[in-house]
Amino acid sequence: MENIEKYKGKEIAERLDGLAKECYLYSWDWMEKAWTNTVEFERMSEQILYCKETEDYLYAVSPEPVKYVKGTRPQLEKVVDEVCKGLKTDREKVIAIFVYLRDLHKKFGGASLFLGGTEEELIKKGEWYCERISRLMVGLCEILGFPGRIIYHIASGHLTCEIYFEDRWAYFDPRFGMFYLDENDNFLSVAEIIKDRDVIYRQTDYVHSFISDYQSVDFAHHRNYYFCFNPNEIQCFGPYSLMDADKYHFDWILGHDLSPSSESGKIRRRYDETGMMLLVNSK
Repeated sequence: MENIEKYKGKEIAERLDGLAKECYLYSWDWMEKAWTNTVEFERMSEQILYCKETEDYLYAVSPEPVKYVKGTRPQLEKVVDEVCKGLKTDREKVIAIFVYLRDLHKKFGGASLFLGGTEEELIKKGEWYCERISRLMVGLCEILGFPGRIIYHIASGHLTCEIYFEDRWAYFDPRFGMFYLDENDNFLSVAEIIKDRDVIYRQTDYVHSFISDYQSVDFAHHRNYYFCFNPNEIQCFGPYSLMDADKYHFDWILGHDLSPSSESGKIRRRYDETGMMLLVNSK
């Protein structure tokens, strides 16, 4: 696609108008203040806006093969081997990784020991926050040979991911234990869910069984229907590879002040208000 740079990183704001533009810029400022020069903010410069101009670029062709080189991250490979032991199909393996990450927070009861960290450190500390757990799922699936990318639902303030297997992109939310299937048992992508949002409410008990145990099925569906897949949501797709680790910083962030009175807390509060305004004004 020509001029893809116009739809990437901070330039995305120039493709948006009104509240959407305001919300994106507040989100950018919040991530920069909260994460400083670490991977969670740094990778935002590569994210691409999902819109009619970029849809074919993002979905029309199969992605490039994964860049991962076996032996590069032995600790992660060991985790993948253990989680997927005895499994035969691609579907079984991806779902096993998904479930493992959904429940990883139980290791320390959801305690946040520090912000940031490499993928190995995220596993060791029992990560469960969305931006890091989605990054981790993309990384572990890359070791399996499946391309992945991080999805940032901007106004909702939530990050999920898509994994490419079974010849299609599949949406996963490892934080909340969510994915969607169509009537033919095919995994659905973000684009497909956006185009038929009611599919969220047409899911089977099988799909419901994966939803995280700290939320109800009704709440999970309501949240995605009215927020993450709201027609006015700003959807951004970010590439991520374990082989690009030298591009990023994985420092720990300790004692970070996110209180309402702090500078980043003030941005967060304004960002939340702007995001809510954006979604409430939807049809």
